[in-house]
Amino acid sequence: MQPMRPDSSQGRPPVAVRATDIRKRYGGVVALDGVDLTVEEGEVFGIIGPNGAGKSTLFDILCGITKPTSGQIEVLGQDVGQMSPHLVARNGVGRTFQRTAVFGEATVYDNLLYGRHIGFRHSVMGRMFGSATYRAERDAFKAKAEQVLSLSGLSNERDRLASVLAYGVQRRLAVAVALMSDPKILFLDEPAAGMNGRETADFVALIETIAPGRTVVIVEHDMTVIKALCQRALVVVDGRPVTVDAPDQVFKHPEVISAYLGAEDD
Repeated sequence: MQPMRPDSSQGRPPVAVRATDIRKRYGGVVALDGVDLTVEEGEVFGIIGPNGAGKSTLFDILCGITKPTSGQIEVLGQDVGQMSPHLVARNGVGRTFQRTAVFGEATVYDNLLYGRHIGFRHSVMGRMFGSATYRAERDAFKAKAEQVLSLSGLSNERDRLASVLAYGVQRRLAVAVALMSDPKILFLDEPAAGMNGRETADFVALIETIAPGRTVVIVEHDMTVIKALCQRALVVVDGRPVTVDAPDQVFKHPEVISAYLGAEDD
């Protein structure tokens, strides 16, 4: 694995994610056709586009879930194009999914335990006999869980089953689970999908709280979320990049108006 090249721009933050000429084919179908993007460390970056544009495919490639047909992806200094997803996660990447990926029959607190398992190093025997490694990791988990519960506004829900939580609270729990691994980059896949206005506002406030000190990449249909959170957004249409700019500028682009937001009637 080759380290990421230092960013040569004077005064610019280091690059957290770099994708170069990403192409993805499924048989004769071109899902992505030459996508480039650069996300700086500490940036909240959006990926938007109409249904079927290829943004979800791009998102999964950036996370290491899907492998590109060609092109290069560097995340946190590592070429992740051929890395397995669990190694990408160990490299400091967390993500949420379009569907709420929480364990409904487990408590909020136990869901956080599942989110921390990737960092555990103790053995089964160590757990059985209370080894020093197990005790240290148990105590670290408890401290981290309390921090994440407070940060995500879930302290009062800790002993409730995830299945009985309101939808918006389940979405917050999914982010909390991702935070348990201390990700340097957090990928959020349509995090506000299906939320009402109040739930969306609460979710935006949560992301604003957790964003400092990490990089966040969001695929989202709700433009209020993109406007509220993102410094820049990439628009993908028919598998190709259209523009990358601040949200207010992106939404003025003629092709974005036509393909994504809907052109005005003559």
